[in-house]
Amino acid sequence: MIASVTDAGLGVTAFTVFTLGLRHGADPDHLAAIDNLTRNSLTLKRRLSRFVGTLFAGGHSIMVLSIAALAGLLGGRLASHGALLEMAGTWVSIFTLFLIAALNVRQLRSKSQSGVAGFKSAMLPKVLRASTSPLAAIPIGLLFGLGFDTSSQVATYALAFTNGGGVVLALLIGLVFSLGMAVTDTLDSLLVYRLCTRHPLELVRATRIWIIAVTSLALLVATFELAQALGWKSPVPDLAVSAALVLTLLTVFAWTCAAAGRRTESAVI
Repeated sequence: MIASVTDAGLGVTAFTVFTLGLRHGADPDHLAAIDNLTRNSLTLKRRLSRFVGTLFAGGHSIMVLSIAALAGLLGGRLASHGALLEMAGTWVSIFTLFLIAALNVRQLRSKSQSGVAGFKSAMLPKVLRASTSPLAAIPIGLLFGLGFDTSSQVATYALAFTNGGGVVLALLIGLVFSLGMAVTDTLDSLLVYRLCTRHPLELVRATRIWIIAVTSLALLVATFELAQALGWKSPVPDLAVSAALVLTLLTVFAWTCAAAGRRTESAVI
């Protein structure tokens, strides 16, 4: 799937990396953290809470750019371990996604009114986990970037796309990746904010739909990655799969918000 900048045009490479960033932003752990912090921060700084996703992506980008720069600096010395990095990152991702799916299935069975459950969110220090400040999204995003799945993923992309092109090119790859991630994360917090502030009567129902969507995403991606790790060759390019997953997730959430709005307006009338 991955070609270096010299093998593909600069525009094609940028688009590919941007789409991979969009996909990373739709990671269930990202969605869970942004969803919950957006809800928690509504009473403190209402205006800023809609941009929790942007702040989270900003913190996360610090680690993404650091890892990309390190990969560019080490270059050939790290390239020999690129396949091992990718394989280890894949298996960590598979395990994490199945665990997230299990946590959210339990959430659904308990009929909890809280948001999406995340694996990394549960490992955060209590002071961050219980924070009601939107600014807490920055250190939370930074800590999420310390995960091995993120580190291996970014290092693999930086090595593959730059093909030993050095730190500057690796940083550009990291920056484009971060921009894609920021788009998805920002849309997530904007949609959660809209739902919580404009359609409170439908919040519980919409939350369950969103948890089901995130659980389904985690299961689909984990199953897809597991099949590939076991040797299955997908007839559809990974890039197309990533784009389809992101679009589907955003469509489900947008539809949920729109449907909640219609039902709320009907109830008021």
